[in-house]
Amino acid sequence: MFYYAVKVATKRTPGADVRAALVGAGHRVLADKGVRGLTVRAVAAEAGVAPMGVYNHLDGKDGLLAVIVADGFEQLRATTADAVDSDARRRLRDAGRRYRRFALDNPTLYRLMFSENCDLGGDAGLSALGALTEIVRYAQGAGVIRADDPFELTLAIWSCVHGAVSLELDAAAPIPVDRDAIFESVLDVIEHGVIVR
Repeated sequence: MFYYAVKVATKRTPGADVRAALVGAGHRVLADKGVRGLTVRAVAAEAGVAPMGVYNHLDGKDGLLAVIVADGFEQLRATTADAVDSDARRRLRDAGRRYRRFALDNPTLYRLMFSENCDLGGDAGLSALGALTEIVRYAQGAGVIRADDPFELTLAIWSCVHGAVSLELDAAAPIPVDRDAIFESVLDVIEHGVIVR
């Protein structure tokens, strides 16, 4: 009697799928456990892969952080770029509201993205800022925003929105305030500061 060894083919998960699973798991762990809980072991367990997978696909903990931050900036870029109202003033205000909503929906990620340990997401961070610059250029083309350097205007607008959102996330106010009303006031200040007079 002859016995034949039958080789059973095992199906391997494509590398891109493993990487995407790790990034998704990293976001979930970050949201649930914070930056301190974002460990190689925790992310690997959440993704259902061996810890070595984090090293093979993301270059370890530092690579994991960099990818999560870059992905966060890509999400922020997409969120801001989705402000597509044909009215230039409304588009600018909507972009600010979308920026705020992203931060409030993802507070731990948002803080990590702008922490001193990160490089503002590298190219992804520049792309996110570029989405806002395109909104500024659109408003300039419509004759709504003054014709100053669009990138400098973007930095000024972003500074206002980021500052307001950061204060809100830190619940920094000497008295109870209506956060929605305050943010709308910030958008008023921005609008009055950049519109053509």
